[in-house]
Amino acid sequence: MLRNELKNRDLPQLKTREEMVEIMQREVYGYLPKLDYQISVSEPEMVEARFCKGSVHYTKVNFTIDTPNGSHTFPVYRLLHVDGKKRPLIIYNNFHPNGLSMYFPVEELSEYDVDYITYCYKDITSDDDDFTNGIAPILLPNGQQTDTDCGKIAMWAWCAMRVMDYAVTLPSTDVNNIMIAGHSRLGKTALYTAMMDERFKFAFSNMSGCAGASIARGSTGVLNPTAAPGSRGRGENITDITRAASRWFCKNYLKYTDKNFADDFDQHYIVASICPRYVLVGSASVDDWADQYSEQLCCVAASEAWEKRGLPGFLGADRRILPGEASLEGHVGYFMIDSNHFMSRHCWKRAVEFILQHKE
Repeated sequence: MLRNELKNRDLPQLKTREEMVEIMQREVYGYLPKLDYQISVSEPEMVEARFCKGSVHYTKVNFTIDTPNGSHTFPVYRLLHVDGKKRPLIIYNNFHPNGLSMYFPVEELSEYDVDYITYCYKDITSDDDDFTNGIAPILLPNGQQTDTDCGKIAMWAWCAMRVMDYAVTLPSTDVNNIMIAGHSRLGKTALYTAMMDERFKFAFSNMSGCAGASIARGSTGVLNPTAAPGSRGRGENITDITRAASRWFCKNYLKYTDKNFADDFDQHYIVASICPRYVLVGSASVDDWADQYSEQLCCVAASEAWEKRGLPGFLGADRRILPGEASLEGHVGYFMIDSNHFMSRHCWKRAVEFILQHKE
């Protein structure tokens, strides 16, 4: 059983939601500043009107956030049914401009009974150490001055929350059934977004790995001595991720690079902080760097938050979930695709299944 495997990880006990949210902000992702803002959105521009015999339109709007520290405008794409029926909505942080990529198969997605809003994360602020472009100088006019100032993940999440402000005004949106979704670093972003904004009923974190939905204890990051030259080991760790992308986090997170985990928290805290809402975690069979079994164990560890409320958490804890399998019945869902690190159509299918199974 997975619960037996957890005993070897020696995880800290879950705390109250308020305590876990505080810890994950202070120690990992940073605090977002309190900031007044106003949103304005341009008239939609048609991109494609032929999906599903014209019943689903793919449109673009220019999205502007005005604040006392300045304003920022970025393109947002909407894949919306136009039949007047309210539907669940997925807000998706996209890696690609125009929303068009293998990671976001627009025509196939249009055939599900769900709507979508997407935008490119680099249109929010660049994915590098530059804190002077996009939304970054608006949220942190002086850059990261303190150990707890937010990193880029929190900035991308803040804009996802502003897109949520807009999404709930659309007549087609079922406001009780909105999901925030992301893959890899943007899967980490999805978890932070849902932790901070309880309007999201669903969070979908796909292959988010270290500092996402993978517990840190046990993720060594070292090479297997029998592995092929140049291959990476199982489990990116805190040393690896902060060396490559410290910009994603607050400076406090660097404290854990020597030990590669903290004594008083682990990543099951961010998943559990979303309780009593719904979390879906996706893994891939050969995505050892994200450490698919540490992601699965994270679901088991976080599940206790729901169980204490008398709610079904992760219902797949009796054995390891294998490639091609899924456990979607509880408030904590999990699946594994037989693939590498990729946001595939199989991942989208599971996300839609999860929403439709649990929507009000």
